[in-house]
Amino acid sequence: MADDPLQPYLDHLGIERGLSPRTVSSYGRDIRAFLETATANGLLQEPAGRSEWGKLAGQRDLIRTHLAALRRRGCKPSTMDRHLAAIRSFYRYLKLTSQVEDVPGNLSIGRGGRRRDLPHDLNVELTARLLEMPDAATPRGRRDRALLEVIYGLGLRLAEVTGLSLGDLDFPEGRARVLGKGNRERVLPLAGCAADALAAHLSGTLEAGEWQDIRDGATRRGLAERPVFEGRPGRRISRRTVQALVARYAGELAQVAGVSPHTLRHSFATHLLDGGAGIRVVQELLGHRHLSTTQIYTHLGRSRLRASFESAHPRARTRRGG
Repeated sequence: MADDPLQPYLDHLGIERGLSPRTVSSYGRDIRAFLETATANGLLQEPAGRSEWGKLAGQRDLIRTHLAALRRRGCKPSTMDRHLAAIRSFYRYLKLTSQVEDVPGNLSIGRGGRRRDLPHDLNVELTARLLEMPDAATPRGRRDRALLEVIYGLGLRLAEVTGLSLGDLDFPEGRARVLGKGNRERVLPLAGCAADALAAHLSGTLEAGEWQDIRDGATRRGLAERPVFEGRPGRRISRRTVQALVARYAGELAQVAGVSPHTLRHSFATHLLDGGAGIRVVQELLGHRHLSTTQIYTHLGRSRLRASFESAHPRARTRRGG
């Protein structure tokens, strides 16, 4: 809408901050809901135009009220987190445009003690079994194994692995370039099982000269733009196809259910931390902008530590009865 009062804010998100259209759309919906709460509580008039946004300054009680309403409607913790991120972003924009002086501190208030769900992950043994499920004797199996190895070996998001192009791979230097959220680029190590599985996949699907170029790091422009993983010939594999094949292979492991590509990314992070990697290193590898996003994996590690302690130590649990 041409007269949409939120449009300058949405343009700021998309153009200046480089957020994806989907994220911009989600933030827009969340802020409209927040402004509706402000209007319903008499802080803003209808319609809520930009001239009134200065009244939002210091309105922590309004944020509590809004979050409480979301919780009563049964919003999941992940949805609450997104609303909080949108509100935080909106207040930063208001400060940037001199409509408020300060961003309210501690915007995590009002969640009623609900914590973010810990990420679901697989242990090292089950992860290894899952990665070995595809039949490496067939072209499809080699592609699927390379997909699984790359998602887990590099900790990629679903969109990042489907977006990989041949020009993003640097076999001589052992690295891969990945375009993540907000068009932020990061360079990740490409080695070990992931590099071997990719080499087996590409050497069997590319012409000999093309594979030679990729292996030597002398990729021509036309070749560089081609997808690493194809669904139909010449077309990038779809996100839905990747989700389906991960679920299918996981389903063949009797004790594993509900496994998705993101499960492998979670496993990548927790296995690194369990192995002694620093949280800042894991943050860089995952492409998290904020350390707080990565810190949830340390909570997962502590919960495992406590569970192991309570199951193994003879006096870890309170004794009941006489």
